[in-house]
Amino acid sequence: MIRFKITREIGFLFFTLFLFTFQTAAETNRRVISVNGTVTEIIYALNLENHLVAVDSTSYYPKQATSLPNVGYQRTLTTEGILNFKPTQVIGLESAGPPTTIQNLKDAGIPIKLFVDDYKLETPNYRVLEIGKLFGKEKEAKALAKKINEQIQNLNLKKSNIKVLFIYSRNPSSVFISGTNTAAHVMIELSGAKNAVTEFSEFKPLTSEALVKANPDIILMPEKSALGFGGEKAIWEINGMEFTRAGKEKNLILVDDLLLLGFGPRLPIALKTLNDKWKQIE
Repeated sequence: MIRFKITREIGFLFFTLFLFTFQTAAETNRRVISVNGTVTEIIYALNLENHLVAVDSTSYYPKQATSLPNVGYQRTLTTEGILNFKPTQVIGLESAGPPTTIQNLKDAGIPIKLFVDDYKLETPNYRVLEIGKLFGKEKEAKALAKKINEQIQNLNLKKSNIKVLFIYSRNPSSVFISGTNTAAHVMIELSGAKNAVTEFSEFKPLTSEALVKANPDIILMPEKSALGFGGEKAIWEINGMEFTRAGKEKNLILVDDLLLLGFGPRLPIALKTLNDKWKQIE
């Protein structure tokens, strides 16, 4: 009887060790490709970067991410470019594409997790918790989500009537302004200012008439966008800019693209950064 009990306990011990070894091997063999900068940032924030085998071109924060192989821009991915890394998981946003590539990856049996392009205060926490689940790191994810939530709750953002115009451009011949229902619009509103353009949703090409009508107090642009446009001098030379308060006073705010529009772990920092700028110019 005693011998049977010992044998059974030894068997249970070996079974437990087998499960542990299997789980450890699965974690070690996890090969993840992140096709979004915010996703990459969250993976690093959770100390899970050792599972990354490649990232996309928007994954430049933290700086260590730039040393990983790059699969290109998140909206123009290729099937071969992804499959070459033999991934066990691809993570990004629903805007990742093109659709044919995403479907090809699914057909190849690659697990894909694509988050909704959401712009809310709760967005960072949701993404953190979901990524934590994917990696089996719920405890760490909950701790990070709690930290982000506390930082947001502790923000003392001053409301302002200042009007902000968000301009997006990669070159002088293609310039767009943000209406409502964009990440830029939500960031402007959450940080205490007002979007100078609310007559339409999403983005529309910038015209001198629209610029003068909006008469923004501040021009807000992502840093890379401003650089691609030609820098500050080129911005002030936009037709109609001289008739706006922003143009007359040279009120231009440039913020890192991912910090400004990523809705990731640094959202509290982004909101405070913007609110401080509004107060300085108001």
